[in-house]
Amino acid sequence: MSWKRFRAIEILIFLFSVLFRRITFYGCVVVASVWSRYANAKLLVLYFAGFVGPLSANTVLALVPTLKSTFNTDVGTVLLAITALMIPFAFFQLFSGTMSDVYGRRPILVSGFLIYGIGLMIIGFSPHFNIWVFLGARFICGIGYAFIGPVLPAAIGDLSKIEYRGKVMGVYSSVLTAGIALGPLFAGFFAYVWWYIYFMISGMAFLSMVLVWFVLGRVNEPEKLDISLLSKVFGDLKKVCHFKSVLALSFVGFLGYVGFMGVQSFLSDTLSLAPFYLDSEAIGWVLSIGGAVVIFFAPLCGYLTDRLGRERVAYVGVALSVFSLFLLFLSQEFKGFMLSMALNGIGSNLLWLPLNTISVELNPRMRGATSSVFNGIRFFGYALAPYLLTPVYEDYGTSIISGFQIIIIIAIILILLTTPLIRYVGKQKLPEMYLEKPERARSKG
Repeated sequence: MSWKRFRAIEILIFLFSVLFRRITFYGCVVVASVWSRYANAKLLVLYFAGFVGPLSANTVLALVPTLKSTFNTDVGTVLLAITALMIPFAFFQLFSGTMSDVYGRRPILVSGFLIYGIGLMIIGFSPHFNIWVFLGARFICGIGYAFIGPVLPAAIGDLSKIEYRGKVMGVYSSVLTAGIALGPLFAGFFAYVWWYIYFMISGMAFLSMVLVWFVLGRVNEPEKLDISLLSKVFGDLKKVCHFKSVLALSFVGFLGYVGFMGVQSFLSDTLSLAPFYLDSEAIGWVLSIGGAVVIFFAPLCGYLTDRLGRERVAYVGVALSVFSLFLLFLSQEFKGFMLSMALNGIGSNLLWLPLNTISVELNPRMRGATSSVFNGIRFFGYALAPYLLTPVYEDYGTSIISGFQIIIIIAIILILLTTPLIRYVGKQKLPEMYLEKPERARSKG
């Protein structure tokens, strides 16, 4: 081999080695950046907690026929389980997020998971008693989850910045939706031993409590806790309620949840009766497919929320949700139900994810309080939907149109009514955007 050829090969090897080191270096930088932003240890704990929280909430939707048989009762009494969970959840979270602003995220989350886990254990034993023990235990779960639901997104807001918060919320929404989706699916598969599911989720709740305490650490936590700070909780809550944008956002949540949950509350019972006669496993699939699709779609939705803006993505969510409900209205077989609920899951995610993101951005100094008001009013809609719409479902159906189809029409109208409120909220100035502009200008300079 000539000297020149040897020298050329040596230079190429050197260049490739330099290029490899650069690629390795920048690859590690990118991986480290992604890890620190979206998947560090604290965020992973919050993602796991976000998965466990809603896992039990919608199990009842797939168990309506089974619970009717277990407790020898009617559909209206079984659906009180939703109201029993959501009334305390909606009420107490009006204060829990605000309390987390004052006392810190960690002690509030730990308290919530402790109460939630105890309630789940009682549900597991309820078949040995009666339906009222079951409903009482759901009430306890509602209290516990009230100290979890609004605090988790507030903590995520503390641990992320506005330029990539939508993507982080997308990941959080994905695991949250996984919990919502897998709950009914597990319940449908294990309908005949459904109480074991609640024992399992109870153990996961206690594990979340331990992880939050030891891994999450001090997030927005004062140096010294003082019971006198409770007055500040009510003061912050009062201040937040004076913001028209917060109230508008909250009423979007209320109308949307009455619509969405009105449909989902009665879907299980509808599919178990004539002319469909679906079994518990098939019903579990129908109720879970929307969440299963969103598990993979939510991160993209988070990217779109950052890229296109909160308001535009929410409009797309409204349009797709309405289309999916129209398709559900026309469906007469299993495939049609699966397709409509899959589209409904994507549409609702496109609606709720940007609104959840806005809820922690309207007032950064009082994130917990804003999240409490938004989620509290929103979940009152969840709690009231079965109660308000049971008479429609049972008494207003005809030979031409069923009570369930009338509920679908009501849901479409309510979701369409959210559009002017979304427009109002979308036009609000987000304080963080203006606070961070000078920093960005200095960094560029």
